[in-house]
Amino acid sequence: MDDLSLDVGGPVHIVDHGGHGAPMLLVHGLGGSLLDWRDVAEPLTRRHHVWSLDLIGFGRTPLAGRSATITQNQEVVDRVVEHIANGRGVVLVGNSMGGLIAIVEASRQPQRIAALVLVDPALPRVRYSRPSVVIVAFLVMAAPVVGPWLLRLHSRRRGAERLVDEVLRLCTVDMSRVSPATREAEIELTRWRGAQDQAGRAVVDATRSLVRWLWRRRTLHRHILEVRAPTLLIHGDHDLVVSLAASEAVASLRPDWDFRVLADTGHVPQLEQPDSFVEVVEGWLDTLQPAAPVPTSSR
Repeated sequence: MDDLSLDVGGPVHIVDHGGHGAPMLLVHGLGGSLLDWRDVAEPLTRRHHVWSLDLIGFGRTPLAGRSATITQNQEVVDRVVEHIANGRGVVLVGNSMGGLIAIVEASRQPQRIAALVLVDPALPRVRYSRPSVVIVAFLVMAAPVVGPWLLRLHSRRRGAERLVDEVLRLCTVDMSRVSPATREAEIELTRWRGAQDQAGRAVVDATRSLVRWLWRRRTLHRHILEVRAPTLLIHGDHDLVVSLAASEAVASLRPDWDFRVLADTGHVPQLEQPDSFVEVVEGWLDTLQPAAPVPTSSR
C-alpha cells in the first residue's frame, strides 16, 4: 500500500492499495475519508488494482484554495480516473455523496468508466417520504454563518472520539461491527483534522453543494439516465441517512441496473458488513464480460 500526493489542479491524497486486474477507484461520502474503505480495499485487490482518494477538504487532502463542491470534486475524481486508467476502463465505486459524484462522472465521461458501483448513494428524497432528522441537519448546516458556527461549536464540545462514534451510530445498525482498528484510525484522523485551519469549511461547502444538487431532481435524473456503464446499486435496509425508497425509485428509473438490498445494514455497508460487501461486489463484477467502455459521441 502506497500513500501518494497527486497534483490535479491542487494536491490530492490517494492510496494505491495494489492488486492486479482492472483499475478500481473508491470514493467516500460527505464528512468521510478514504479510511471508509479500509476494511474492503485489500480484499478487493484479489481481482482489481484498487485505489482510494480523499476528496477536496476531506481526509488528508487540503482545500488549497479550492471549494469542496460536487462539481469540483467530480473534476478531481475525473483526473484521478485518468491517472490510474492506464488505457483501461475504471471500476468506479462511490458511497453516499461519493455515489452522487460517481454518477456524474459516469454520465460525463462514459468512455472512462467500465463499471459503476453505487453504495447507498446520495439521492433526492422521494416525494411521499417524510424529511429525516439528517435532512433537516443538512439544511441547517448549509445555512450561511449559522452552519459553520454550529459545526465548530459541536466539534469543540464533542471531541474526536465522540464525533466518530456519533457518526458510526448514525450510519450503522450496530457500530460494534466496525473494526476497532478502523474506528481508532478514524479518531486519529479526526483529531488531526481538528487541528487544521478551516477544518470545517469543506463540510459546509460540500453540504451546501449537495443540498443544491439534490434539490435539482431533474438534473440528477438526467445524469442517472445518461450513465452507460453497467451499474450495481447497493442499499442498506436500515439506512437512516438516505432512505431505501430513494434507491428503489432510481432502480425503477433504471431497471437495467442491478439492485441489491443488504439486510440489517445501515448507510456504510463497507464498514459495517465488509465481508458481505466484498462478496456482493465481486460476485456482480464476475458476471460482467470484460469489455471496453461504450464509446460516446460528442455532445
